[in-house]
Amino acid sequence: MKKGWILGVVLIMNQASAAVLDTQACDALYANRGTDSLSAVDCYQALLTDQKDLSIQKQIYQKMFIALSAVINDLPKTDSEVTGIQKALNLIDSFKNDFGSSADYFYWKACFTSFDAIQKDRGALIPTHMFRVLGNLQDLLQTSIKIDPTVHFYGAMRVLGMMHTQMPRIVGGDKMLAEKMLREAYSKAPVFSMNHLAFAKILDANGKSDEAIKVLTNLLASDNSSFNPYPDQPLLSLLPETLKDKAEAQKLLDSIRE
Repeated sequence: MKKGWILGVVLIMNQASAAVLDTQACDALYANRGTDSLSAVDCYQALLTDQKDLSIQKQIYQKMFIALSAVINDLPKTDSEVTGIQKALNLIDSFKNDFGSSADYFYWKACFTSFDAIQKDRGALIPTHMFRVLGNLQDLLQTSIKIDPTVHFYGAMRVLGMMHTQMPRIVGGDKMLAEKMLREAYSKAPVFSMNHLAFAKILDANGKSDEAIKVLTNLLASDNSSFNPYPDQPLLSLLPETLKDKAEAQKLLDSIRE
């Protein structure tokens, strides 16, 4: 009996090691960004076929969502944006089967629903698609916060805060609530550069230019290595996103000082 138990443990450990190695091959595709991120998603998805461990499944889904976010947020916009959004919405539906009660599900559902509305409204005078899903987005993000606010570096607070920063009061925008949420994301997860930029934007919007300048100056002065939320997974480096955030931060800082 003991021998069989040991062999079973060894088999599980070998399977876990193989999953890590396979994931690294997919990570390498994601590291190239661009259309390779779509290939990375296909690569990750293939790993789910024979994966029975729910914790590993969840990790793989998270990597797919991060890779798809990179595709959707890439500039200039290409057909890959629409492809990425559709892939993400399909994956969210399958993610719900086993993880529908998790904070991750509600957060990523809100993100990709928002991306879909933004894409459909691009070029329109009135953002009808966004208005249509606005209430649902807020419900999803608030639910995610209640379950676990730490998901994706306080992602639900960040996204909901950014929404309230941009929303006019007539449709429920609350800039004081936005500042409260973005201050928490900034203070609790400073390793994520977008938390700095989003917080600086609401400070500027609320007339707190001195504090906004301080946040932006600190962001720009910080070494890029300090914005590395995946130190043990170098292929998942967010350096491209950090550089974009810093470029936008410099523009905002210049405009405040004018």
